[in-house]
Amino acid sequence: MSHPLELEDLVPGTHLGHYVITDKIAQGGMGTVFKALEPALERYVAIKVLRPEYASNANSVQYFQEEARAVAALRHPNIIPIFFIGQEGNVVFFSMAYIDGQTFDDWIDAKRWFNEEQAKWFLSHAVAALHSAHKSNIVHLDIKPANFLVDQANNIMLTDFGLAQKIVKGKDEGGEREAFGTPAYVSPEQITRSNTDQRTDIYSLGATLFHLMTGKPPFNGATVEDIVWGHLEKPFPLEVAQQANIPIGWIYLIKKMMERAPEDRFANYRELRTALENVHSFRYETRTIEAPLTSKPLSIPRTGNNTQSLHGLLAQTKSQWKGDTAALMPIRLSRKQVEEAMRNRVEPLQVTLLVNTIRDLSTPRAEDPASLAEAMEKVPGYGPAVCALVNFMVNPQTDEELAENQHPIEVLQTLGLERSRNLALTFFALNYESPRSSHFDWNPLWRHQLAVGIVIDFLYDALDLKRTDYEYVAGTFHDIGKFILAELFPFAYFSTMNRSLMEELPLVSCEQELFGTNHAEVGALWLKQEGFSHILVDAVAQHEMPDRISRRGLLSHGVVSANQLVKQIGIGYSGNSSLDPRAWEELPSTGALWEARGNKSYLYDDFVRDILGQFETFPDLL
Repeated sequence: MSHPLELEDLVPGTHLGHYVITDKIAQGGMGTVFKALEPALERYVAIKVLRPEYASNANSVQYFQEEARAVAALRHPNIIPIFFIGQEGNVVFFSMAYIDGQTFDDWIDAKRWFNEEQAKWFLSHAVAALHSAHKSNIVHLDIKPANFLVDQANNIMLTDFGLAQKIVKGKDEGGEREAFGTPAYVSPEQITRSNTDQRTDIYSLGATLFHLMTGKPPFNGATVEDIVWGHLEKPFPLEVAQQANIPIGWIYLIKKMMERAPEDRFANYRELRTALENVHSFRYETRTIEAPLTSKPLSIPRTGNNTQSLHGLLAQTKSQWKGDTAALMPIRLSRKQVEEAMRNRVEPLQVTLLVNTIRDLSTPRAEDPASLAEAMEKVPGYGPAVCALVNFMVNPQTDEELAENQHPIEVLQTLGLERSRNLALTFFALNYESPRSSHFDWNPLWRHQLAVGIVIDFLYDALDLKRTDYEYVAGTFHDIGKFILAELFPFAYFSTMNRSLMEELPLVSCEQELFGTNHAEVGALWLKQEGFSHILVDAVAQHEMPDRISRRGLLSHGVVSANQLVKQIGIGYSGNSSLDPRAWEELPSTGALWEARGNKSYLYDDFVRDILGQFETFPDLL
């Protein structure tokens, strides 16, 4: 009688289940990796076999199989897929795709260091893979150059989730499980056995990128203890990065990824992706003890990221206001006083200039393409915005395919004549009807609102939702109450936005405390007074209280969902420094839109992947 199959029996030609071992290709901390043939499908696979000391432990086997199943459920082009989980004799194993390529350890051995283009290529692929894993509650916990492979088509693929653990409600369910990682890239919280989450992988990814850009690991030493001590105690190796001529934006990016305290790193992959998109201008300051910690992620604009000017909202001529807020905190008002101030003005509010445009946008229709083509030449900003949106939609691969190099009518038809007409009306209003203020520069707010209007439009298209004709206008003017409050009480409203920014508080709570009302209620009241439909009024009124929206309030859910998505991708600045701690895909409003979809076969995970993937490259239109 033959003995049970053991690891040492796995030599070329050995059968392991329905595979035939052809070669041993790697040795890792948890097991050995073999190349094998799967005759039935005429393909090669990689097989990872658990080390004997783990294979003989029932708990280790169960953990190994659970994690393999969790990773097998992931479907992402930058994650190596797992095909099969099995056990034969004393051999516990799983099979995965065999990648004919190199790891980045091979690059290190060949002294191939990243330039900026390669660094962006690597980080964008890595972030995409880790973000996908995190959405399935998986963190990797062993990010290092050896666990990224480059295939023949230059795709980067993440492998070896051997230390991965599932996170339930943000807590490590692994108990006393060992999860140390690789010393050169390990995070401080892994060393101290503290709780781990996506920020743990962000740290190790930063250490990996540091090595691949500078040619040296961030912390080195003669012993493991020396290296580990570096992660816990040594300052970020700034001089090494400077000596390697790493651009300052990249140094700041890696330094933030590798902050010792998890709360000082990027909070999530969306923040990291936004910083990567603007890496040449990226700067940050380490959080100090005076700055209160918060679990709420901040809405970080792509441009104008300057707290001294409210991310660009405060006019330069009013810079002295930043020093006046403590001494001149305005007296609190009541809702009644705000409403009386709106009614009893000698001169009409400046937003009254927008009434006709809002009415026109509330009755969408296609416009003559020749008139729109003429507007592309004459209305400032309209032509570039149309071209940017079309390029976003079609993703041109050559200069000839760029919208700027095509006939204007052809470009407008690609965008859609109704959408083009809405955009033309909006840019006309921005140039000639928008409220003017000597106290505020409203461009960041308009940039935000315009993006929300367009995103709602795209969301409704993607889900084939029944329209009310108010989708675009509700998104583009959902914050109109901010213009009103700022015109009525300019310093008081600046103080409110400044407090929201400095104390990381929701803007509506600061508004409620000072004015007895908030911008959503003020905007809705004004729209109602001007005779607009209750559909538009309700959407504007409810966009700051999503938990109270009924399932039938689809447009209100649309504004909430699009508003959150635009903040997450960093378009403009709304004056609100506090972002809903739930990700866009976790919002009930996003779920409500999906449930109302016309195509019932459209799966939620597919919808989320499609939208997040598409809007990663959404352009600034102002």
